[in-house]
Amino acid sequence: MICEWLARGALCSQAYDMYKDHAEFFRHVGISRINAHRLCHSLELAAAVVVDEFIIPYFYRRNAKLSRAVVDALWALSATATPSAAALDGVLPDGVIAVVQGPCIFGLELSKRTVFLGPHELLEPIRDYTSSPIFTPFQDYLIIADTDYGQVEEVAKRYGAVAHVSCITDAPPLAYILLCDVHKELGDLLTKALGAKPYQGEATLHIQNARLAVKKGGFRV
Repeated sequence: MICEWLARGALCSQAYDMYKDHAEFFRHVGISRINAHRLCHSLELAAAVVVDEFIIPYFYRRNAKLSRAVVDALWALSATATPSAAALDGVLPDGVIAVVQGPCIFGLELSKRTVFLGPHELLEPIRDYTSSPIFTPFQDYLIIADTDYGQVEEVAKRYGAVAHVSCITDAPPLAYILLCDVHKELGDLLTKALGAKPYQGEATLHIQNARLAVKKGGFRV
């Protein structure tokens, strides 16, 4: 899941090269100083962008800008959640599903009528991807709506959603939330930097490559 990649990317970050300047941050997220060789390939480097340009500024209370480089890196990292999202598809109820974009930019794996909700910046990769003519037959199944996190429930109801899906980010019930097994602190920091709240409950189900929290007491429209 994305938290593991963030931890690997942290080892490849510029901040890690200046560990003494950022020791407080690395202690907070539980990453020790190591002298061993670090593997820094495509996903680690994408995660390093998120750490350096978004999580670190947020942690030190500086302006955390959700730049296109950060969004593109999150889009690349979100591909690691594909097996979990595909497994999640099998436990979702019938009907429209509201997918809340946060640390993971995901949801195209679901074989449901789907409404994508979240900040404009996080929805841009999905807009770009689904603008291809190949998606024309599916336009009735995919709705993309810019939404503040405080408006998620209201907008989901407007589109007739019966449940929410998210990754780490809290969502109103009925919600299915993919959680990280390890390095939760990094996922929580990223979620807060995005302006959302991390889910604080326990997992209730285990699906492929992930733990899943089911937040009950949801709405029906």
